[in-house]
Amino acid sequence: MNLAQKPSPQAGPRRDSSRFGFTLVEVMVATVLLAMIILGILTVMIGSYRVAAKARYNDHARYVIKSFADQFLTQQTVDATGTILPLFTVSNATGYGLSWTNSDGSVAAGGTDPGSSNIIVLLGDNTGAPIHAKVTRTVWSLYASGANAGTPAMTPQNGSAGYLLRGDFTVSYTFPPNSPQGALLSQTVTAIRSVP
Repeated sequence: MNLAQKPSPQAGPRRDSSRFGFTLVEVMVATVLLAMIILGILTVMIGSYRVAAKARYNDHARYVIKSFADQFLTQQTVDATGTILPLFTVSNATGYGLSWTNSDGSVAAGGTDPGSSNIIVLLGDNTGAPIHAKVTRTVWSLYASGANAGTPAMTPQNGSAGYLLRGDFTVSYTFPPNSPQGALLSQTVTAIRSVP
């Protein structure tokens, strides 16, 4: 009878059977790595939200001034008595002749004289916190012919087919609102039309 011992099925160094979990150091390192990954993801998500919000406000601001420019191009310039309507009165930056109904039902109107200030419209509607934006218009007569053709003039320059008007509609607002780091953003749309 051969009493030789059988070799152990376990090859290599033996593992202590009392150690089956992670050490405290391994858990702490894993927690720190996980926290850094989560913070990185949150930072990217917050940044992308701000970019999307800024684009949304820019689109709405562009819509507002484009609407005023479209009115400038399509509406009659005089009423039934032949009086020039406020939107077409030649003046520097003013809210005169502008009127806008905000998403909350309030109306922003530019006053009753050409020296009135800008109007305040709400940007953002129901897509986020509303931002108050200032809208102004500047209207010039343009020289229709000659050496100064196309340059602004403060008085109508009658030509054979009437005269030209140029309207600049500007919206400006701060983004992010109520923030010391907020940047003043501004957009302008220009429209040129003839007036018979």
